Amino acid sequence: MFCVIQQVQLKKPNQYGAYRELVAERDSWIINGKPPLWRYRYAGERFDRPHLEAYKISIHQSYRECGRVRKKQYSIRTMSYYDIVEYSLIDCAGGAIDAAAKQLGIECDTIYNLVETKLTPLRERLEADFHQSEEYQTAKRHRQIINDHIKTRLDFCAKYGVDGDEYDRCFDVFGMLRNEAYLKQIQRDHKNRQKAEREARRRARQAWQEYASGSYSSGLSSNYSADETAMLKQFYKVLSKKYHPDLNPGKDTTAEMQLLNRLKQVFGI
Repeated sequence: MFCVIQQVQLKKPNQYGAYRELVAERDSWIINGKPPLWRYRYAGERFDRPHLEAYKISIHQSYRECGRVRKKQYSIRTMSYYDIVEYSLIDCAGGAIDAAAKQLGIECDTIYNLVETKLTPLRERLEADFHQSEEYQTAKRHRQIINDHIKTRLDFCAKYGVDGDEYDRCFDVFGMLRNEAYLKQIQRDHKNRQKAEREARRRARQAWQEYASGSYSSGLSSNYSADETAMLKQFYKVLSKKYHPDLNPGKDTTAEMQLLNRLKQVFGI
């Protein structure tokens, strides 16, 4: 059993070349009073695809019948130049390979490996040619722009604690600032949240310090029931994990841990 790949010529060119442009455009929707989003899309004309070459893939089996050699052919798929450089064999011919395997009574992988071994050198040659084309270089550049956009968007969300839509209200796919006023609002809100969180932690720490060092600190452990003691232990466990030095690289949590250890003694847990 062997694979044959025969070059043929298509009559009509492929009409689905990559788009020549990637553009940013402002959404018309305004939700909850927030500025519209900046989205992106492909635009302009598609690239012409001049290659009409195609490759007819078939499996040939030889067998003996009544003392004579017989041959049987199983057609797999005709893949165009652009099918080969853009898609995998399974994408284009998975169903045909399954059907041929059933007729031959063998595993699909056997046919797949047989065809792929024959197809790989051809694919490498066609890809090397296609990668020099303006279409490929343009599509590659567009993919890089979109990938950079996704990464920057994620970094923005992590930095300011917002969702991706907030980034898209400020910047377009090319990273151009489109709404400076809204960006400043996001930055102010983030700064105010950080300030409020710091103040809340400071007040909680101060209250615990006053409670632990004040007149209430003597003999409190005897006033707690078993259930309350269990709850205090759980509180200590959660907070000690949160402020443990090993879980806070680059941040000094010594004061928090010292306070927690004093509270542990005061509460008798």
